Amino acid sequence: MTIPSISQEICTRAQALLTEGIATDATGCLSARIGNHVVITPEGKNLSELTPDALSVVDIPTCTPVEGPKPDSRFPLHVALYKKRKKLGALLHADSLSILTASRAGVEVPPLLDDMAQIVGVSTKVATTWPYRGTGPVTSAMKGRNAVLLKDAGGLCGAGNFEDAHAVAQVLEKGCKAFIEATFLGGGVKINRFEALLMRTVYLLKYAKQNAKNR
Repeated sequence: MTIPSISQEICTRAQALLTEGIATDATGCLSARIGNHVVITPEGKNLSELTPDALSVVDIPTCTPVEGPKPDSRFPLHVALYKKRKKLGALLHADSLSILTASRAGVEVPPLLDDMAQIVGVSTKVATTWPYRGTGPVTSAMKGRNAVLLKDAGGLCGAGNFEDAHAVAQVLEKGCKAFIEATFLGGGVKINRFEALLMRTVYLLKYAKQNAKNR
């Protein structure tokens, strides 16, 4: 994978996220790791306006922009997560209706659905500070999970590649919607933590490896 090819993938994926309503034009942000660099969407650029030759490149070891326009202000958070999780290859911000509503409620979302436990994690925690006020709360809340809710600002989803990160965002939206509706109607039946951990472990050990093998 090269920087030009990953830049093209970011632009293509951004359009798909917009079409599905998972990301919004003005606040969306995507990034991908390539070696010791991160390719990330630039500051002040709508997702619909992205072009492969106008993305930003940031050096991971020094967390310093090295190429292209000024990167999105959330780049230190992305770099911190790439440093923390060596298998992480792609990150995207999701602010679809249910994800944004859950982030504004500021409540940890439990797994009401099997695929939420498997693909996202045993729950989705809320990071109570904005990314650019410090990366610690977000990286901590995302530990062992593929997504985190950013207080009042939607969610951050990650995986080894964009295809899987996109799936995480889709499942997170579905899981948040189920939680909101269940709460409104008096509560839902939560998957207990042991079962959720078991589901996630089986998924990671079996299905995720099988998917990687089939690529």
